[in-house]
Amino acid sequence: MYPQRKPRKRSLLVGPAALAVAALLAGCGGGSKTETARTQKVTGGGFTFGVPAGWQVTRAGRSVTVKQASGPAIASVTVLPLVKRYRPALFTRAIGELDRVTAALAAKLNGKVIARRSIIVAGFRARQYDLAYTRAGSGLIDRITYVLRAKSEYYLLCRWPADEGEPSACSLLTTSFRVR
Repeated sequence: MYPQRKPRKRSLLVGPAALAVAALLAGCGGGSKTETARTQKVTGGGFTFGVPAGWQVTRAGRSVTVKQASGPAIASVTVLPLVKRYRPALFTRAIGELDRVTAALAAKLNGKVIARRSIIVAGFRARQYDLAYTRAGSGLIDRITYVLRAKSEYYLLCRWPADEGEPSACSLLTTSFRVR
């Protein structure tokens, strides 16, 4: 199954799953239903995306996270290296691995995958999932989008409270995301 690694190395997608779990355990800040129509451009290592104006930007290593001042809503992009060069012809094979990794992440969160779909992001076929789970008594939704290109995996994450509905930052993340 693509991508393959040498023995004793982690699977390609264990990194994003571990990253998501770490982000969940670390806790996050803000979001709300009422967001301004103005946007700001955010630049990371080899990518850009737009977010609502006024969201706070934090950079750490290969990740960029944006959030409002309060609440659990966030949007983030993390770049992870692939061992082998990804080719678009491998997309169908990659779906199976992405489905398994995302189901395992949902299980670790004591949640479930409530949606899965293939979409186009930045001109590339991408795989997107919605996970529902509870943390500290509150229902949350994580929308995870995997964009594979050349030797990089772009892990797009958007999180929001289930009872507040999807913030504009989530659709803005996938529609404005560009690889430089």
